[in-house]
Amino acid sequence: MTKHVRTTRRLEVWLKDTSVALFVLNAHRRLVFFNAGCEQLTGWTPADVLGQVCDYVTEAEVHQPAALLASLAAPAAVWHGQTTTAPVFLARREHDPVSCVIHFYPLTDADQKVQAALGIIQQAVSPAPESIPHSLRLHAELAALRSSLRQEFDEGSLIGRSPSMRRVLGQLKLAQQSSMPLLFVGEEGTGRRQMARLIHCSGPQNRSAFVPLDCRRLPANHLETTLQRLATAQQSDILQPGTVYLEHVEQLPREIQSLVLELIESKDPSKPRVIAASHRSLESLIESDEMLNDLYFALTSLTITVPPLRNRPEDLEPLAQFFLEELNRGDSRQISGFHEDVWRQFRRYNWPGNLRELRAVVTEARQTCSGTLIEPDHLSFGFRAGVDGQSIGPNARKRTMPLDPLLIQVEREQIELALAEARQNKAKAAELLGITRPRLYRRMEALGIVDDDPDQPNLDTGTMPP
Repeated sequence: MTKHVRTTRRLEVWLKDTSVALFVLNAHRRLVFFNAGCEQLTGWTPADVLGQVCDYVTEAEVHQPAALLASLAAPAAVWHGQTTTAPVFLARREHDPVSCVIHFYPLTDADQKVQAALGIIQQAVSPAPESIPHSLRLHAELAALRSSLRQEFDEGSLIGRSPSMRRVLGQLKLAQQSSMPLLFVGEEGTGRRQMARLIHCSGPQNRSAFVPLDCRRLPANHLETTLQRLATAQQSDILQPGTVYLEHVEQLPREIQSLVLELIESKDPSKPRVIAASHRSLESLIESDEMLNDLYFALTSLTITVPPLRNRPEDLEPLAQFFLEELNRGDSRQISGFHEDVWRQFRRYNWPGNLRELRAVVTEARQTCSGTLIEPDHLSFGFRAGVDGQSIGPNARKRTMPLDPLLIQVEREQIELALAEARQNKAKAAELLGITRPRLYRRMEALGIVDDDPDQPNLDTGTMPP
């Protein structure tokens, strides 16, 4: 018995002191063993990382212990009893990350229940062997991408490796060095607000508030009051604005656009920076006299066009993997990636809702997934119906018609439909149509559309009609 105990102790000492990098995660994914080989390879000591949870995520700050813990996270298949080899972008304390593979071995009890996972790190294996599943390779590629974006652009939360997105990242870097007004042009769901917030947080006024205003949804009187308060905010105010973000600026009522212009042209050094976003070019607003010329030129002096997801196919996989791994953070269920059949459906889809829709699809699929990978059956019915709907060819071409009468007919039908849906609420109808209230009134008058509810209060002035 004494000999057995001594042999066991010698083995423990050897495992602890060997230069072979060994570590152990318990059933709760906590790091419980981190030997001298791991310390030599990574630069962190056991005191830095033992007892911490290893979530299957990636981190942009590669010189922090959290990045190492993410590197050591076992794929979900290990916790289902499968021996697995996974490529990793191993974080190190004082050096750049290094490409490695980790051989994971599930440690089971007598009932074959996984109680822990042993990891053995093998350095300098690059590229990853083809036998390693694509879902595991993508995890390492995402970690490397986030690290490179952090080094090149000082930003690791925006995922992009396509040429169009690299261009946007370069423009964002320049915008961070300026205090000029900035306009984002791009479809909804492309991440414009996130980019605006990042510029704010990296600028000289990052200690002040970021104030988002949705010009499409907020009533005109609320917008007017808020802009007046922002323009007169004192430097001593606790919630002094640092950046005013005008979403859907194309919907900003013309009668209060001068307030935004005053804010931009103010000589006060503590004035907030104005960042706006539109889903279309603002030139058409000048042509239709819906925007002040001076405001147009002020907002468009620095413009960043954000591409839709369908135009950046190289970013689809790392973005989906990023959203999935962010959902892994702090969750008891850890899912490693997506089945290849899911990727096929993702590639077939045009993603009209862009990143916002992709995040929602991944979130919903993860909620129904109980295995190691998201499979086609986990995708929502709505998404699968959308994929099938986009694959159906266009209808047979209709006969041509005179254009002017057709446009008038379509415009009349849409306005009447919006008024009926909004129960004659002009403000709501204008929102449904995507136009301003003054423009709705002008078109109603031009088309001879009669107000069906003359006794309704005028919601734009707060008065009763005579």
